Amino acid sequence: MIEVEIKVAISNPDSLKENLKKLNGKYIISLDHEDTYFNMPRRLRDFKKTDEALRLRKSIEFNKNNKENATLIRSFITYKGKKIDQTTKTREEIEVEIKNLEKMKELFENLGFGEIFTVKKERELYEFNFKNEKIEVLIDFLPILNQHFMEAEVIVESKKEVPLVKEKLFEFLKKFGISKTDSIRESYLELIAKKLKLE
Repeated sequence: MIEVEIKVAISNPDSLKENLKKLNGKYIISLDHEDTYFNMPRRLRDFKKTDEALRLRKSIEFNKNNKENATLIRSFITYKGKKIDQTTKTREEIEVEIKNLEKMKELFENLGFGEIFTVKKERELYEFNFKNEKIEVLIDFLPILNQHFMEAEVIVESKKEVPLVKEKLFEFLKKFGISKTDSIRESYLELIAKKLKLE
């Protein structure tokens, strides 16, 4: 699967959420994500140089409108390939749900995978139907950056679909006053590393 994704920084998340509702965006769920990134064992491959990512995610899911609902905790292992587009974060993504996050972390450590950093995100997920595409929109807040972001994404089967879907996403984002020049290609890990001057 290929994730066609456009990310932008936003200054007024409350106003954006109101616009999402006005344009028939459907609130799906709120999420607290704790993403721990790993690098390959030394001398094999450096993900920073190859523009890849390997992470373990703890996902806490809840409905912000119904506090009585129990939260759901899920865990995932995710591989992200090299970005394949010059203006967006589009890349191959393979994600598998796992039962035991701590055991998987232990397995990584025993195989020589090095833990890099843990990124915490507070998120709200919305869905849109736009020109026969199901678009997922995430409103994110990263405490470590003290910054809100918006991500709009569509999952496609092949690279052939990317150009058309990418243009649809940019057309969709115009409704919120977002242009191609606002697109951020760096991952959250890259943005944090830049701020903290991590090697």
